[in-house]
Amino acid sequence: MAVDGDQGNKVEEQPGFLAQLQAILNVLPAYTWYAAPSGALIFVNRRTADYLGLPEDHPLRFGIDIGAQWDDWVPLLHPDDQEEARQYWSSRLRTGEAGEHSYRVRNAQGDYRWFLTRFEPLRASDGTLLLRIGATLDIDELTCAQGVLRVSERSLRLAIDGIDGLVAVLTPNGELEAANRQLFEYFGRSLEELKNWGTNDTVHPEDLSRILELVNRGIASEIPFNFELRVRRFDGEYRWFENRHVPILDDSGRIARWYLLLGH
Repeated sequence: MAVDGDQGNKVEEQPGFLAQLQAILNVLPAYTWYAAPSGALIFVNRRTADYLGLPEDHPLRFGIDIGAQWDDWVPLLHPDDQEEARQYWSSRLRTGEAGEHSYRVRNAQGDYRWFLTRFEPLRASDGTLLLRIGATLDIDELTCAQGVLRVSERSLRLAIDGIDGLVAVLTPNGELEAANRQLFEYFGRSLEELKNWGTNDTVHPEDLSRILELVNRGIASEIPFNFELRVRRFDGEYRWFENRHVPILDDSGRIARWYLLLGH
């Protein structure tokens, strides 16, 4: 991001420039701010100031440079995130590059929420670094949801690995999503290879067209179904199995997953 100066003056020293910049940042639907070339935070918009609980006369609300250090803002972060954030910002200050980083920030009530901040250098036409302008987005709900999903996936893995048999988990449309350790050991193939069972030799060639039709029909029926087929073991031998598909419903009554049990 580059701008032209006026008669050799730095852009941030031109009359009205910073006032215009602050007015723009104050109306954007995000937590916005800018920092000096040194990295010291100079201005935060109203949304950010209110979140942090800054007094109405705080210098950061007006872009008043009080000679702060570049890392004076780090204590606003969760203690577990401070060192990583300090190292990340230090590296960007050395290179002058844009950046993107996530961390937890304390609000006026003392609670922490996850944010993703993105910042770009504002340079004069001659390449001189003038300001660093950033926008910070609240990603707390997304981050928490991802955390729950990771926990759920680990729980699912532990649960199906504890089953004495070959078990797989399918998406609502029938795509292979996960499988237990015993199934991977039996087939000797990766998850991606097993996902492509309809185009490789996982299923016996003489059974394939029949099985594809049965699976498509069964998934569309949204009720439990089963059939017999021959599948290829890790040593290349085909053996007969009975496939049992059972749908698992969510709170709204829709299929959340299919559970597949392969038995002799």
